[in-house]
Amino acid sequence: MTTTATAPSPDIRAIRGKFASVRAELSDALIERDAEIDLVLTALLAREHVLLVGAPGSAKSLLVDSLLRWMHGQKFSILLTKFTTPEEVFGPLDIAKLTEGHYRRVTTGRLPEADICFADEIFKSSSAILNTLLRILNERTFENDGVVLDCPLRLAVAASNEWPNSQDGGKELAAVFDRFLFRRTVRPILTAAGRRKLLWTRDHTPTLSTSITVAEVDAAHAAVRAMPWANEAVEAMESILRELQKEGIVPGDRRQFKSVLAAQAAAFLNDATEVQPEHLEVLASVLWDDPAEQPEKCAGVVAKIANPVGMQVSSHLLEVEQILAATDVKDIAKAATATRKLEEIHGKLLGMGVDPRATKARSYVKDKIREIRLGSLDAV
Repeated sequence: MTTTATAPSPDIRAIRGKFASVRAELSDALIERDAEIDLVLTALLAREHVLLVGAPGSAKSLLVDSLLRWMHGQKFSILLTKFTTPEEVFGPLDIAKLTEGHYRRVTTGRLPEADICFADEIFKSSSAILNTLLRILNERTFENDGVVLDCPLRLAVAASNEWPNSQDGGKELAAVFDRFLFRRTVRPILTAAGRRKLLWTRDHTPTLSTSITVAEVDAAHAAVRAMPWANEAVEAMESILRELQKEGIVPGDRRQFKSVLAAQAAAFLNDATEVQPEHLEVLASVLWDDPAEQPEKCAGVVAKIANPVGMQVSSHLLEVEQILAATDVKDIAKAATATRKLEEIHGKLLGMGVDPRATKARSYVKDKIREIRLGSLDAV
């Protein structure tokens, strides 16, 4: 009698470790891109899609290229233009079958067979591509010569230099825009320390110590779906939706439903055993529709309810950067004024206790105070 060996169950702890490692290594190499890194990894865990909008040269492609190297599986990348043809995205027609009256595409190496996809300048593609893309993104299916095929797509990351204009693109752009659960503006480097690292580090390509298989990603996704919610998180979620409605922001039913899994994925990425209110911060990139004003309003509502301490820390750090930008350490008087202001901010951060963000911020402010003092001494 022969027995069939069964594959061992994936080790979720080991998979969590791989996500933690790639998260840290990407953060170490990509300057001030922690939010974007977390968003892409959260989307991979939730089996959803991400849209990153920002000026050229803001490391969008470098982040996605690094993720493509990390994950084993079929990948598909393309720069879309108004001249891109459906054949380039979905595969060329099978000429032999065409002579027999069949309109079948050879999808090998194209989007319908990809586990992960990067579509640059997505809003510049034609209606023919956008309409077919909708079904792949949402339903994970592709119709080929009348046969509906399942697509293995786990994650699509799209990039654009600007937000879509519904007047230019019509319903196709609006529909594709809605298929991206996570959406974020990628901002230029803001801090002096970040700019210094940008200028004087010759290679910003992340060095990754691990890799992950499609099966491991699927196991992580299953664990995400099973993540329980703390009562406080449930109450915070409902409060966020109520407060957003007061601001005139009412996300659609599908977006609200998917936000539950988004928060579970964020909890998994942060090595939690249940969803807590702070994990709802990711919803600042989920629960809005109009990119003109709603993202900022949504972020304020989510931060106030999900993590008020984090909101205060971010406000203090922004003030720190403004002080540093206006300070010439060679001017003794200005340096002394800046030091006094930074010490006041440090005191406020001390009052926030052992919160990890406050602790990290205190260390950063303390280092900047030391740098200003040393710079002033050198100027004497």
